[in-house]
Amino acid sequence: MIIYFSSVQINCIQNKFEENLKNAVKFLNNLPEYERHLVLLPELWTSGFTDNLSEAYEANLSILNIISDIAKVKNLVIAGSYIIKDENDFYNQLIVVNSNGKELAKYNKNHLFPQLREKILFRKGTNLSILNIWDIKVSLAICYDLRFPELFRNYALERSEVCILPAQWPKKRIYHYKSLLVGRAIENQMVFLSTNTCGRVENTDFGGGSSLIDATGNIIFELNNQEQSISKSIDIQEVLDLRKNFPVLSDAELEKSKEIISFTFS
Repeated sequence: MIIYFSSVQINCIQNKFEENLKNAVKFLNNLPEYERHLVLLPELWTSGFTDNLSEAYEANLSILNIISDIAKVKNLVIAGSYIIKDENDFYNQLIVVNSNGKELAKYNKNHLFPQLREKILFRKGTNLSILNIWDIKVSLAICYDLRFPELFRNYALERSEVCILPAQWPKKRIYHYKSLLVGRAIENQMVFLSTNTCGRVENTDFGGGSSLIDATGNIIFELNNQEQSISKSIDIQEVLDLRKNFPVLSDAELEKSKEIISFTFS
């Protein structure tokens, strides 16, 4: 089964909600249309890391309606992370919108990055999330989660074939980002799609390098540090064949350590 994967890599300007939206929509509207097409935007792409949590949340409610309309018109499944409020707490939440324009799955970032004050701004997530779509399992993670292999072992235990990971990864540690993506793909025999932020935001240079990596660790695409989008396909049957013919996961001592919430779109 062929699935198309797209990264929309933009510079996420802090507190410039309309400007960030306009920029992303430009790329989304120019994406090709396929039967099965998963698109990933960066982490906190509408707002950047901001202290204006309530303002960002209110803006995101409207922005998600616009993204839902685009998903419906273009037959896309669109994912990205947003500042979201649930009861009295704010979360860095990865939301997936389906091609019917409905919110399909969500995941609250489990590992909050202290250098960007996430532990002060947000409440951490405690569960993992898998999206069941197109007869495959898509795992959800965000940026700093990438440094914690046990999280992805939980997903491997569920035999997830794909993981999506939006990011805001700085240029000075971009080698870590690229290396860890390949490593996680290889050790879990899993396709990884990750979209990073690019360009300068206040005092931080972000590294771009958004990537699609197959289950053997081959890089299908890797972007430079410019705003752009790209679409490439992977045959998911190749993941299944790899796991059957080279069954590394069956020899791994896998032990589920987190509850996984399952979302389904048929």
